Amino acid sequence: MKLKPEEELVCGINAVSQIIKTRPSSVHSLYINRSNNERLNVLVRDATENKIEIIKERSSFFEDNFEGVNHQNAAIICNKRSEESEQFLDPILNKDEVKILILEGLTDPHNVGACLRSAAGVDIDAVIVPKNRSCHLTPTVRKISCGASELIPFVVVTNIVRTINKLQEKGVSVYGSDLQANQSYENVNYSSKYALVIGSEDKGIRRLTRENCDELIKIDMSEKMDSLNASVSTGILLFEISRQIKLTETNIVK
Repeated sequence: MKLKPEEELVCGINAVSQIIKTRPSSVHSLYINRSNNERLNVLVRDATENKIEIIKERSSFFEDNFEGVNHQNAAIICNKRSEESEQFLDPILNKDEVKILILEGLTDPHNVGACLRSAAGVDIDAVIVPKNRSCHLTPTVRKISCGASELIPFVVVTNIVRTINKLQEKGVSVYGSDLQANQSYENVNYSSKYALVIGSEDKGIRRLTRENCDELIKIDMSEKMDSLNASVSTGILLFEISRQIKLTETNIVK
């Protein structure tokens, strides 16, 4: 299927549903399989309400366009969601509570999509990635994120270290996930204004990034395993940080 430069083909019921709900005017067409399915019927209803063209296709259409992907017999052609620049962060950083996820050099779209899903689960304000040598908002990322990519601003920056320094100037504490860290993630008093840095799948966070973090944290591992998948680590750390901050706030109220 030939697409215009500003368009993309996104599949998966959750991703498609979220895009139709959050930015219906960007959706040009909905493609569904001819088979009857309640969740597909909901998509059709939402598309109809938003005057989106609905096209019924055979299974071969999805197999040809989404080989090896769980497309769930639903896809849309829509305008690409815009990636934000560093200036987008300015109003976020002025808040009393700031929650940022920095993905430095993750190149696997499945990992990035899973990280976005965890980020949405704890209401992260923005996800930051470097411009180069990093996976951005691809259709696969959107599919794996199950709609989370539509909920969180995706900020692309030129220099991660410079961005970290900018966050710190605004009172944001930056925690880097590092296997060589001395501090367990469970034993840290986290700030309500924080950024978590997750490094690449194979090399972790870069030396300069590591040196500019306020604190390095690690997940204690069994001797049988060297490390966790980047998206698994992201989920564990984000939810633990969120839990501890909520616990601290509850104790202050008491």
